[in-house]
Amino acid sequence: MGGPEMAPNSSDEGGDAPLELPERSGRPGEAVTPLDLALEAAAQARVTLILGASDTGKTSLTAHLAGELAARGDRVAVVDADVGQSEIGPPTTVGLGRVTGPIGRLGDAEVIALEFIGDTSPARSIRETADATGRLVRKALDAGFQRILIDTGGLVAGPLGLALKRAKVRAADPDLVLVLQRRDESEPIARALEAAGRRVLRLAPSLAVVRRSATRRREHRDTRLRDYFAPAVAVELPTTRVPLRDRRGDTLAEIAEGALVGVLGEGSETLGIARVKACEPDHGRIVVETPVAGDRIVSLVARRTTPRQ
Repeated sequence: MGGPEMAPNSSDEGGDAPLELPERSGRPGEAVTPLDLALEAAAQARVTLILGASDTGKTSLTAHLAGELAARGDRVAVVDADVGQSEIGPPTTVGLGRVTGPIGRLGDAEVIALEFIGDTSPARSIRETADATGRLVRKALDAGFQRILIDTGGLVAGPLGLALKRAKVRAADPDLVLVLQRRDESEPIARALEAAGRRVLRLAPSLAVVRRSATRRREHRDTRLRDYFAPAVAVELPTTRVPLRDRRGDTLAEIAEGALVGVLGEGSETLGIARVKACEPDHGRIVVETPVAGDRIVSLVARRTTPRQ
């Protein structure tokens, strides 16, 4: 899951020219920006963030833009910050992928780094998801990627949606924000970003976008997890060598069977995820199911589900 090393830094990058975009792309909620303008804008921006409600085509747009930019010869990375409907890496993670040419779907990107969140609900992990997104953007920048695209989840409504998107924007610091909306459902976020000096382009969803029910989204998530664990094997780990900790770094004595945990390697990088099959603190062992080789596992991390004492 860790993937090969990322592209090296390049000394011939040079500074990009300022974005030549209109101050507004139209009246609130009005989609007047064509797809080709979005592509040209993304071609000028180092970091582009795509946001919108569920089923507006964010992931498809991200894949299209990434593939087109890579086909032009740019070194392109994508941060998948949709922890519930992840395409780059399994659900419960934020993933960083490399795109080297046209791709049919975002899941075709090469996974090069992961951050374990431990939840599929962005509302329960606003800070964790935003921080992980920012770290992976900085990782891509440090690796010399010229264009970095960020795909986000569909929570945009209400105070939680605004808080989540503003947190991600602060953490990722994008040069450009593409807003996909059918009417004006993302307008409070778009206006807030513009007021803060961000470049915002509004787009209408493709007519080909198919709306999915909550049940269909859950089925998609379950399928992604099932596919991820298809090559997994049971691994018995001594807790003296492989400690189980929460995201704060506190040691956990036990964890429920079936819980998902992050699998960390040397340097605390996330190698993947695992499902707990048995936790036996009295015997000093934990058994997990994971596709990650057991000899690469240095520690496990879990999302704390009970208040800290």
